[in-house]
Amino acid sequence: MDLIRKIIILLHLLARPTNLQLIINVKNQGGDVMQENITANVSEDTVTLEFQRLDGVYVSQLVDFTNEVEAMKVVIPGEEELGQSGFQTLCFLSHAAQADFIAPDAMAKLRQKNPGTVRVAEEDKGWRQTTASAWAGMATRLLSPAAAAHCAAARERVYLRAADLARWSPRPGMDQSSYTTAVTPFPAHALASDSADGNPAVAACVSETDMSKECMCHLEICVNWYPCGLKYCKGKPQGGLSYRCGIKTCHRCYRYHFYVRRRDACYNYT
Repeated sequence: MDLIRKIIILLHLLARPTNLQLIINVKNQGGDVMQENITANVSEDTVTLEFQRLDGVYVSQLVDFTNEVEAMKVVIPGEEELGQSGFQTLCFLSHAAQADFIAPDAMAKLRQKNPGTVRVAEEDKGWRQTTASAWAGMATRLLSPAAAAHCAAARERVYLRAADLARWSPRPGMDQSSYTTAVTPFPAHALASDSADGNPAVAACVSETDMSKECMCHLEICVNWYPCGLKYCKGKPQGGLSYRCGIKTCHRCYRYHFYVRRRDACYNYT
């Protein structure tokens, strides 16, 4: 009986997912030190990076490698002097460029050395600009169960580019039209240009003073440090083979544009 019990315990331990959690001290572009929490979940094939900005905004970026979905969740605290109450949760879905991230199984093999060290990214990936054109609706669950759970608190404020839908391969048992019918496009005029002067037909929220009017909100997020690739070194002359000898780290900023039906739904006033 003892042998059977030991075998059961051993099988249970072997079946447990091999996860990794790193807490990294990172210097942002302004010279301030922030803390990032990076979790690799091998069983779900996801990597999650979380941090809180100095202005109180909480950011959680999830990458689902199996379904090639990146979900950026942002929680913005309201400002009472601007008439905002509580906080607002937003989520932005985009197609994940896997070459930009280290896969969970590779992440899980990393070991944290000198945890107190303040780190600076080696490479600046610049800005990635995304103009959303639809509310994700039920598409989030169809595209990625992990992203659906990650974005659950955002409810109806989950956004994506309709053009990205064609880049995702349908999950087993579904066809491409399943994604399209599960999203709700923004009103046609929201992304159209005024034919007279070429300017957007819907004003930017930053220039709209009427809180009841529709506008285009924008939000900027910078991820100051994340593992973006593996480094390989050449072996000794007699061996000649390359071997993995470290990671490459990157910095990237995101600029999201999205439509809101009322100016007061845009908590970001910059």
